[in-house]
Amino acid sequence: IMKDLDTNIVHYWLVGHPIISQFEFKHGNTFGATLLFPILSILIYLSFTLLSLRFPSLLPIVSTVTLRCITATHSLTLCILSLIMVVGCGVSVIHEMAANVHDWNWIICYNRLNYENALLRGPIVFWSYVFYISKILEFLDTLLILLSRSRSRRLSFLHVYHHALVPLFCYFGIATGQSMWHVGVITNASVHVLMYAYYFLFSIGKKPRWKKLVTNVQIGQFMFCFVCFGAVMYYHFTSEFGCSGIGVWFYTFCFNVSLLALFLNFHFKTYAKNNSKKTS
Repeated sequence: IMKDLDTNIVHYWLVGHPIISQFEFKHGNTFGATLLFPILSILIYLSFTLLSLRFPSLLPIVSTVTLRCITATHSLTLCILSLIMVVGCGVSVIHEMAANVHDWNWIICYNRLNYENALLRGPIVFWSYVFYISKILEFLDTLLILLSRSRSRRLSFLHVYHHALVPLFCYFGIATGQSMWHVGVITNASVHVLMYAYYFLFSIGKKPRWKKLVTNVQIGQFMFCFVCFGAVMYYHFTSEFGCSGIGVWFYTFCFNVSLLALFLNFHFKTYAKNNSKKTS
């Protein structure tokens, strides 16, 4: 009985609560539900980053202890939030599967007839929205690196490129009812649980030995994205009405190809060269 009660409580707070179950992504009404929001956010982010790099004296001087406390709080917050998103979206998907036991095709392919130009609502959309907004919070990653003024932890093109464009793809993912978007949310949020756990431990003075694992898992998610792309393409061209958000999928595929190339380059420079130094 207690186990069923615990399950019901978890289900209520992650799926059944009115804020979640009745959530609607209304264009122009919901916060951030316009194309202008991610575009302005990105422009502000890039402008601030470039100005800070060009004029570092504009940034306040923050003590090492204070910066570590802020970084630890930020990393722990995003680690926990990412975990909640993984569980929340996962439970929401299971809830939808139970409600549509005779049709699970939606897991891979949202029917264009039912989803495109329709009102986006429900638990899966809610957690997708939380995921989208969390990408704005992740801009603080860049600020913390800039404030550190560390020579060993400089901003890379990969970091800025990734942080700048992800919110835009998140917006289009929700706004177009992109097929398998829920899978992307669960996958990326899972990776970020591991990544921010690493950052948190590092910020409190621990030195985890699994930095390479974090990079490998990030590379693995891009590989998995290509598998998802293939599955969506198959359903799109073999089903009667096709899959929703198919145009966004092509841009997502290209974006992930570029990220994979950049991460592989980072992997080679960071680990292959370190191994060669140890060997020599």
